[in-house]
Amino acid sequence: MKAILRLSVIALGLASLPALAREQALPSSQATQLDCQPPSSAPAANASQDQFDRYSWQLFIALNWPAQDHQRGNPDCTRQPGDAGYTVWQTYKSVDEIFLPGGANPGPWNTPQGARSLGIINIAALKNSSLVNAIDQAVGGWLIDQAGNPTYYDISANEASYDYIVANQFYNADVVSRAANIQFPYGVIEIKSSWRILGPRDNASRYLTMLARVATFDDQGRRNGVTEAFLGLVGLHVITKAKGYPQWIWSTFEQIDNVPPKALVGGQWVDQPASGTAYSYFNADAPAASLNQSPCDWQTQGTQLVCVPKPGTTFQTPNPLNRVTPIADVTQQVNAAYRADPGLQRSVLKYYQLVTTQRPLMPDNPGNPLGQPTPSLSANVTMESYIQPNSSCMNCHSMATPVRSPYKSDFSYLFKFAHAPLGKTIKDED
Repeated sequence: MKAILRLSVIALGLASLPALAREQALPSSQATQLDCQPPSSAPAANASQDQFDRYSWQLFIALNWPAQDHQRGNPDCTRQPGDAGYTVWQTYKSVDEIFLPGGANPGPWNTPQGARSLGIINIAALKNSSLVNAIDQAVGGWLIDQAGNPTYYDISANEASYDYIVANQFYNADVVSRAANIQFPYGVIEIKSSWRILGPRDNASRYLTMLARVATFDDQGRRNGVTEAFLGLVGLHVITKAKGYPQWIWSTFEQIDNVPPKALVGGQWVDQPASGTAYSYFNADAPAASLNQSPCDWQTQGTQLVCVPKPGTTFQTPNPLNRVTPIADVTQQVNAAYRADPGLQRSVLKYYQLVTTQRPLMPDNPGNPLGQPTPSLSANVTMESYIQPNSSCMNCHSMATPVRSPYKSDFSYLFKFAHAPLGKTIKDED
């Protein structure tokens, strides 16, 4: 806390200086920069972790800048973080808008924006060869918060990604499943977000919020309807294909009340829950063996592998989580600096933290196409809940393919949502 207060004093003293002057005046580990536009370039591959972490925060701030009215994906630079309205990334096209029934052309980018509908509750299942019948038992399963409500997920893409998909007709599952050379251009950004239902006991002022229609489920996790809910953002993956990084750069953020921070005490990492904070996914009384465990008892029903709640549990039973890999000290320093920046004090962004920035250390090494992911592990507790000890965004996405396709899809799982034309399946041949 003292460190954060010191950073606040430094930041307040420099608040009247231009952003560039502040960047030069602060030590590199404490420098902050608020800009409505994302950084024009990424750090050099051999740059330090704190430089990549500041890059992630600059992306995060630009993407959470208020968007221009009726101009999807464009910031309104006359406004400031915390002003009312959609943020830039909230105006990106969701997978429901990109991949229409029947593999239809989704049309121009700047279409009117409607209310969001969230129905995804098992994000890991989407990363397998079929949305229907191939769920990885090690990672699959829903996530129920401590209030007994499911965590919902949404995936969206910026205009550069959308234009590439539309120009190549990759919204059509028949087309994209045969594409042997999927290669997104530089400048593409994909967003994966996780949301929880906010109730009367939650402090909504600590969350980026939205009203959305969400799927409802019975006590066995079977979908049974739709309702409107008030949601708070709990996790955000920002995935950007920056120039010089064919393996992309992976930035993951969380709301600070997901699980408590940790401190190194006597050589052991110890939870440090804040007094009076009700953590969304943490239960101090939960047995250690129950933490970070998939809720699923996998059963074969017909031709499908189905997640059924484990004996003694239901779809409303909370799944207690804890962070396996503590946030690195250097990342915590960058978090403290940005969260203390005077320009964010009117914004809920001060209640979010960067978990890590993963990138390739050697992006151009022909002998190592993956580029050596650095750091080697990257996990958001709301998205990689049950695989944290081995989670690597880059390793996982390097295996991405469209549904029933042998071809890689350039680190993107977007094409798992593509539909075949009406009356056909992607197995049909022309």
